[in-house]
Amino acid sequence: MLPMETSQYYLGLDVGGTAMKAGIISAEGTLIHSLMQPTNKNAGPNAGLALMEKVIRLCIESAGFKLDSIKAIGAAVPGIIDLKNGMILDAVNLTDWKNVPVRSHLETIFSKPIAFLNDANAAALGEAWLGAGKGAESMAFLTLGTGIGGGLVHQGKIIEGRHGLAGEIGHTRIEMSRPRPCSCGNFGCLEAYAGATSVLKRAYEALAEDFNKISDLHEPAEKKTLSCKDVFDAARNGDPLADRLVEETSSALALGVINILHFFDPEKVVLGGGMIAAGDDFLKRIRWFVKDQAFKECAQGEDICFATLGNDAGILGAAIAARQMLLKN
Repeated sequence: MLPMETSQYYLGLDVGGTAMKAGIISAEGTLIHSLMQPTNKNAGPNAGLALMEKVIRLCIESAGFKLDSIKAIGAAVPGIIDLKNGMILDAVNLTDWKNVPVRSHLETIFSKPIAFLNDANAAALGEAWLGAGKGAESMAFLTLGTGIGGGLVHQGKIIEGRHGLAGEIGHTRIEMSRPRPCSCGNFGCLEAYAGATSVLKRAYEALAEDFNKISDLHEPAEKKTLSCKDVFDAARNGDPLADRLVEETSSALALGVINILHFFDPEKVVLGGGMIAAGDDFLKRIRWFVKDQAFKECAQGEDICFATLGNDAGILGAAIAARQMLLKN
């Protein structure tokens, strides 16, 4: 729990390709109020900056607060960032968002201290302070969605690295002999084997070779409605092709977790993002592979768990980063 400070509030902003979310926390870490607005990813960076301002103002007003009540603001953003200058250098999921001066813009508009960090790091910080990693001295966080992001927390603080890219486990190599292409332009990355997009690509490839059509996935695939959820649901229902896909995905993710365990040795590894909706069977598979292949000293299954904060992790982490920055300064 964060130490109590009377009447001090912090605002976290989480910028995404489909939505922008803001939330206000008290000094002890309680989420007071939050709201979300849809993002037009093709509207360009100027419209994006204007939406950031709008969402922050709406959140403060709808909470019944005044701007003076907010001591600092944290902005969690996607893509490659320049930590020193507070800029988004390139956000793949937001059209033309290159060299976007987020921190200086928000500082000018609101005259508040602005913490600036990667969105996966913000989610990691939120889970470390208030979620599944609470109480652990060190925690690694993997966000399992369309792609795979990550963050590392030690003694309550994010390990960011020079460019804010520390913990990007999704782009570590797990395959060298016949590597699959990754969205980053490289080959053999964890994301190319275990992200939701990869699950679907591999599903369509497997279905193309299922000449006897024994899998129930053919129907949604032919209708162009096949989803990652369909694959996991079919695996639970005994579909052999889907089960193989889930087993391969679990094995790939376990390799990523093992890499984290062996170079960081955290107390907790927390898995978040949309793919954790696959449930306990998915987690059990990952734990089994880790226990089978990792150093036994750091392969305790209960230390690998699902996140608990859901979509609030980013705004909570961003707000906590704002508070940490203010106290540091």
